[in-house]
Amino acid sequence: MGDSDSAIGSMESSTQSLRDSVYEYVEENGRRFHKYKQGNYLLPNDETEQDRLDLQHHLFTLTFDGKLHIAPIEELKGGIHNVLDIGTGTGIWAIDFAVTYPSANVVGTDLSPIQPNFVPANCSFEVDDAEDEWVFPQKFDYIHGRALMSCFKNHKTVWEHAFKALRPGGILELQDLQMPLRYVDSTGEGTAMKLWNERFMAGALVLGRDFTKVAKYKAVLEEVGFADVVEKLYYWPVGTWARGKKMKTLGAWYREDCLAGLHAASSLIFTRALKMTPDAVEVFLVDVRKDMRDNRIHAYVPVYIVYGRKPQEELT
Repeated sequence: MGDSDSAIGSMESSTQSLRDSVYEYVEENGRRFHKYKQGNYLLPNDETEQDRLDLQHHLFTLTFDGKLHIAPIEELKGGIHNVLDIGTGTGIWAIDFAVTYPSANVVGTDLSPIQPNFVPANCSFEVDDAEDEWVFPQKFDYIHGRALMSCFKNHKTVWEHAFKALRPGGILELQDLQMPLRYVDSTGEGTAMKLWNERFMAGALVLGRDFTKVAKYKAVLEEVGFADVVEKLYYWPVGTWARGKKMKTLGAWYREDCLAGLHAASSLIFTRALKMTPDAVEVFLVDVRKDMRDNRIHAYVPVYIVYGRKPQEELT
């Protein structure tokens, strides 16, 4: 075998190893995580977490009165033909969007290939890291990103990629939670839930994740070059303590979201960053769960919707 044959063989071996890693998983603290770009995403991708992601999708649609988006994409000149969903997770948003807009081609990307095999003909999924350079051959009319708070070390890089990938006039929409949890009064003082949130935020920073970035999305989008950037705020109570039928419904669903995702959110951050043992984490979470079920504690989370348009003519 000559040098060129050896090089080709080595390249094929590396490509096969990369392909294998895409479909492999790793176990940690009893949870399953992605192996491709291992550690880039802090939450697991096992069936328990997939169920929670689908629950959260329902929570978002309840919040938006059944809508999949808030941005006025129906007003896009030329229509909606190519759509990208960043960090698609189980793919449920992308699938629903493809069904709702059958003339659009919808692509969902994620580090984990956990999406279903049977999807609408106009929907497809790719394993990809949104922080890497984007190599899509098409320009997108609309790019959607939901619950990306914990996904990236550098969100601005991703928004810059999105800006380049949009056609002039195209829209980027972000839907995300702003941590930490807040309280309408002093009922959070001295609770395990508040202590958990403080530790959660501190541990995330150790791992290079700033969960307060969501409130800065609007400013960053404007810095990247987006025009007509709009920010809307919604709120999810933890539990059914808030007034009004819709708020009680949202609170009931968000409490289930919190309870279902508590171990997933805590496991890696608390053991890696805070050096707690898995058993110590489990013991601590017992009281946190009790607090989340306690309607006397008036906790809530702000939900930010931020969208902006790529100018028809880029400034030079």
